[in-house]
Amino acid sequence: MADRPHPTAPLAAVVAPASGTRPKQLYFAGLVLGYTLLVAISALEMVLQPQFLAALGLIAVTTALALTVRWDSRPLAWAALIPVLDIAGVALLRDHMREVSMSPSLLALIPVMWLSGRLRRTGVLISLLAVTLAISVPSLVRGGELDSMILAHALLLPLTVLQIGLLTVGALDLLDRRSERLQEIVAERETVIDEIDASAQLLQSILDTVDVGIVVVDAEGHDLLMNARQRRIHALAIPPDNPDPNEAELLLRYPGTALPIPAEERPVRRAVLQESFSNYLVAMGPLGEDGTAFSASARQILDRNGERAGAVVVFSDVTSYLEMVRSQEQFVASVSHELRTPLTSVIGYLELTQDDLDLSKETAGYLQVAHRNAEQLLVIVEDLLQDQVSRSGAEKLVLRPARLSDIAAHSVESFALRAEEAGIDLISELQPTPEMPLDAARMQQAVDNLLSNAVKYTRRGGTVTVATGMVEGHAELRVTDTGIGMTAQEQTNLFADFYRTETARNSDIPGHGIGLSLTRRIVVSHNGQISVRSQPGIGSTFRIRLAVE
Repeated sequence: MADRPHPTAPLAAVVAPASGTRPKQLYFAGLVLGYTLLVAISALEMVLQPQFLAALGLIAVTTALALTVRWDSRPLAWAALIPVLDIAGVALLRDHMREVSMSPSLLALIPVMWLSGRLRRTGVLISLLAVTLAISVPSLVRGGELDSMILAHALLLPLTVLQIGLLTVGALDLLDRRSERLQEIVAERETVIDEIDASAQLLQSILDTVDVGIVVVDAEGHDLLMNARQRRIHALAIPPDNPDPNEAELLLRYPGTALPIPAEERPVRRAVLQESFSNYLVAMGPLGEDGTAFSASARQILDRNGERAGAVVVFSDVTSYLEMVRSQEQFVASVSHELRTPLTSVIGYLELTQDDLDLSKETAGYLQVAHRNAEQLLVIVEDLLQDQVSRSGAEKLVLRPARLSDIAAHSVESFALRAEEAGIDLISELQPTPEMPLDAARMQQAVDNLLSNAVKYTRRGGTVTVATGMVEGHAELRVTDTGIGMTAQEQTNLFADFYRTETARNSDIPGHGIGLSLTRRIVVSHNGQISVRSQPGIGSTFRIRLAVE
């Protein structure tokens, strides 16, 4: 279907300053015809006078010339012919009706503006000369004796024409300058857009060559950029029966388990929630398969005003690394198991030796130091063994009805004496929680680990608070201390295996970085969540949440 002309196209041609001879002339001829019809209604005899008819005839001839000659293809000087002839026609009308009305003079302003727009200052000069010669000079000649009134009357129209012409030229010059500036701005923007497109293409090409998955999201969580590697990684997490899943439907789970990762704890979601983290392990693929393991890290993006603009999340394939780690863990487990039996024997014989009353005080002191270190070594070996058992899944959960608040109460009772000896105020704020399926022994170990760390990293005179209760349909346990605290970066790695914060490493506080990773696995195996909030020098709060069925 052919394109239809826009309804405003004829009007645009009429007002266009540099073209449109035919539309302009038709518009002018239409005004003259309308004026003629109005005059004919009341004074037909005036319209039928030869001079009036001559004026109409001249305008008709001018219109015919405008319609038949291709004026826009002729030299610019020819553009003055049609409006000058129109001014001559207006002069005939005005002269014929001078005794009745001077209003026909106003019709001359249309070709004047036409000339001023087409030829600018030259057009103003031509208009002034045409109006003066065709209208003002005949008025002076017929006026008889020249006086100031006749002169003022004759010069009024040329001066008006001059003013309108100059205003028209000035307005068009201003529009031209603005148009040129606008074109420069458009050209600059097009150049910038081309450079941005080239940079974006270059960036995409570079990112596609990287062997890690990269996804960039905006402040609302919408994907802005994803490299080829990330698209392949994302495909691993798509369910077979759902080609367009949302974040909660992706097949993401904790490595080595069949437990799906809650939506709010998934890497991209955590990044959208303004978290920065490193080395967050996830497995992708259908349940029942080993899947591929990835280490996810996220950093927040700030704009030039320091406001958050989004986040970037990086996924690295660590499947082969984890397999190597499992081999190392098996080795550690074997060695630890072999160490436990002789260590137990050594401790037993040290205890028997210490019971000898004939020992000198100095020798007894040596034996006491050896006994203490042997027991500490046995504790480390036991922790390593328990950690390996937890990782391998060899020890299954024994779920029986139990209350999280009761488990917390047992921990508080167990650590009361240690806290008192350390000069720490242990506060208990335990609200009853409902019974739920729990492996009480394993959960007791998790809570004990949290309470042990809280007492260990809190200075004398500080406080440790243990609280339980129901929050948003979950049984919750909180352990809050006024200890040394941690930085945001330290919190991101806190649950990693064998990780200890820099402050802990630089202090005399013992530890080997197993407790919290073990605690996390125990909580996750119960389909629970564990989190931490901390500030350096102020303290930390660890929170365990378990869904109540």
